[in-house]
Amino acid sequence: MQHTPTIPEQMKAMALGEFGGPDKLTLHTVPVPEVGADEVLVRVEVAGVGVWDAMERAGQLVHNDVQFPRVLGGECAGTIIAIGAQVTRFSVGDQVHAQSFMNPKGGSYAQYVVVPASKVAPIPAGMSMEAAGGLNIIGATALANLNALELGAGDSLMLWGASGGVGHVALQLARTLGARVFAIASGADGVALCQSLGADEAVDGRRDNVMERARAFAPAGFDKAFTLLIGDQVQASFELVRQGGIISFPNGVVPEPVAPDGVKLVKADGYATEELLSQLNALIEQGDFKVHIAQTFPLESVAEAQRAMDKHYVGKIVLSVNEN
Repeated sequence: MQHTPTIPEQMKAMALGEFGGPDKLTLHTVPVPEVGADEVLVRVEVAGVGVWDAMERAGQLVHNDVQFPRVLGGECAGTIIAIGAQVTRFSVGDQVHAQSFMNPKGGSYAQYVVVPASKVAPIPAGMSMEAAGGLNIIGATALANLNALELGAGDSLMLWGASGGVGHVALQLARTLGARVFAIASGADGVALCQSLGADEAVDGRRDNVMERARAFAPAGFDKAFTLLIGDQVQASFELVRQGGIISFPNGVVPEPVAPDGVKLVKADGYATEELLSQLNALIEQGDFKVHIAQTFPLESVAEAQRAMDKHYVGKIVLSVNEN
């Protein structure tokens, strides 16, 4: 295994001693994980904070062996400082974004994380480390769903949750793919963000007459719809998807949407693969692209960062872990 002599044996991590509320995330000193043959060791500089982290913290999302202390954190950006013997795509020193969701060797709320090389990609050209730290899961989730929708040039897309983490990335990817995007956002700041990112039309889901505006936007019906939330208004809006159209949603939308007769319903998760991340980077690098960072917290304040997700914000919340 190629490595540098500067890898410490121990690291700081915000970890759970037991499942529960945000206060259960406390500072631990834990061993730096060993690097397997198909894995890389990343020195984490910025870690993303997502609702999936909060669900895992509460014990609602558990897909691997439960051992405490349990280091959370589903995504990050940083610098590769060691690579496994079978890894050929990356070198020590590469700056990357990575997915560590449900990672057997621990998450990214830590100074270092070991992840499979298949869940890692170079930071897109022109993107900051801070923005890249919040990109991986939201980017993978957005793109997997747009792929499931078979979204293409000229399609009309109704996008619910357009000012959130996944939503504001999906909006930009959809525009790059040539779709016309009707973005339903949250609040005046959410509408402004969607407008700045190129939405063909952006409305406030809580204040505007969404159905009236949507009918005017797509009089013949929408070709596709992608929702990141559910509720009576969201469900009613699916009647505006034309016959033969498609509705998509990711894991975590509960209860699941119901498609009208003649409309296909698809579900796609945001698990990273080499192919999906490569496609994501390629689309991002085609033009202007922004991961909007709402707030940045220090690693030790991750409980506060998770609480911030329960309040109104647009874009993405991240943690600053190691300084450059």
